[in-house]
Amino acid sequence: MFTMVQDIEEELEAKYFTIPFEELVEKNPELAIYAISINPVKFDLGNPEVLSSVNQCLFKTVLDIDISVPEGHLIPTLGIRYAYCQAVTSRIKSSFPCVEIGTGASAAITLILAKEYQREVISTELSQVSSSSAELNIINNQLDSTVTLLKSEGEIMRDLIPKGRYSALLCYPPLYEQDLTRLEKKRGWKGTYEELIGGGKDGLNFTRNLVNEVLSTPEIEFEFVSLLLSSEELVDKIIAILPEDIEIKIVQINAGTRKRFILLFYPKK
Repeated sequence: MFTMVQDIEEELEAKYFTIPFEELVEKNPELAIYAISINPVKFDLGNPEVLSSVNQCLFKTVLDIDISVPEGHLIPTLGIRYAYCQAVTSRIKSSFPCVEIGTGASAAITLILAKEYQREVISTELSQVSSSSAELNIINNQLDSTVTLLKSEGEIMRDLIPKGRYSALLCYPPLYEQDLTRLEKKRGWKGTYEELIGGGKDGLNFTRNLVNEVLSTPEIEFEFVSLLLSSEELVDKIIAILPEDIEIKIVQINAGTRKRFILLFYPKK
């Protein structure tokens, strides 16, 4: 297993990639009706309607990005995704397009890359509902000339992404176990089967297959690959399937009591 002190290359604080609720309400007074406390401002973020409204306002206020998702789909948070994009783009050395695998109904990461960092992006999505929603978000933000959205019919990367050279691959994969009670939640973050589970009975099949395709498809070349993971345990499981001599870097994102880990690996040329 990797050790926190030795192997974390960088730590990012998600709070620096968003704004305090007080400032958010000041700039979006319509949110005041959702506040359960004014001093300090607090919201009942267990309420999906409130959670959605707050995060939509955060994307709009901080990055001028309009985001909407169909009911029951994953509501993206700004801080972690923005920090992820910053960590990735700060390491890119080429001008080739980025690739996001599984952009989801929001296309949030793709939108941040294209609008805030002026990156050309090829993004993919499997679900028809999510793909249609992502396309609408891309068009509504006038980024359809910068972003190419590819609808997957089951392909992960090979036979979907055009052959060629790319800067970074990004993926925030579904890594939960096959616990269908996650789909029945009435409060907090919700999502569809594909968004929350989607990766096989151990929750890792999708990511294993993605990594194997990257390593075994020489006609598609990346500067590096980045995976946004929710625990040290998941980082260790992915590292275990990588060649021992491959270059690996880890970035930690702190979001209150939550931690996320960006696993970056550099395929050999």
